Amino acid sequence: MPQILVQVGFTPLPEDDDFVLDQLTEELADDLRGIGEVHRVESSVRDRDSKGVAELVLGTVTVLLGTDSGYAQALVELVVCFINRNNGRRVQLKVGDIELSIDRPTKAQNDELIRMVRDAIERSR
Repeated sequence: MPQILVQVGFTPLPEDDDFVLDQLTEELADDLRGIGEVHRVESSVRDRDSKGVAELVLGTVTVLLGTDSGYAQALVELVVCFINRNNGRRVQLKVGDIELSIDRPTKAQNDELIRMVRDAIERSR
């Protein structure tokens, strides 16, 4: 079955520390494991000068998805559930060279996001 690598990341809030970001990254990874192979993206260098970089990486995972259209729908639905549980966060999806930002979509916007992710997967094949 053909597959595609999708990067999924969320925005940290100003009050987040590494522990909170680690917990939320694991929560996101757990959500996505039902639809594909998930890998956490972590920094190998941790010092106080690279704190901003470490936080950005902590909020990011990659998921290897099937290219069937059902996977695009499941991905968007899981991301929206994650956002609904974690107020104030925005999720970024990167499929090939297409980047999308998701922030509490309405039902119509949700349907449009599913279509956009499906199209991005098709273009990246």
